[in-house]
Amino acid sequence: MPASRWIVLPIFLLGLAVGAAAVIWAPGLLGPYLPPALAGKTQAVTGEVVRKQREADRLLFTLQSDQGAILVTMTEKVAEIDLLVAEGDTLTLALRGYEPFVTNPRIERVEKPRPASGTPPPAGSSAPAAPTPSASPDAPSGAPASPPAPGRPRT
Repeated sequence: MPASRWIVLPIFLLGLAVGAAAVIWAPGLLGPYLPPALAGKTQAVTGEVVRKQREADRLLFTLQSDQGAILVTMTEKVAEIDLLVAEGDTLTLALRGYEPFVTNPRIERVEKPRPASGTPPPAGSSAPAAPTPSASPDAPSGAPASPPAPGRPRT
């Protein structure tokens, strides 16, 4: 029976070491993959993107928040985030607290800057389109346009 105690003791110590390591490193490694309820406490950090740089396999941007500057490195969904985020946008990130360097944080919100009043809307926005003429130039005004005959070009 004494030999079985010596077998159990290393197994117990190994389990204790693995448990302690999991408490220390698991939240940082598994947090992005867990649902928000299990990922741990996060706080929303909001700031303005003051600089953005795209590299081959990553996207870097500097976020200026109330607590200070944050260098954000994105290595996942680089193309999508590059299209979504621009300099001057306001981002809200889910972080465990203020950290000066973060990698692949969860983006909770992106707010685009609002144009000043009195400026025209940007191209591609829902501005009213110009009316299209319904009559041909040859027809008298008020007469409906007739479609061209098949095989004949419209003059």
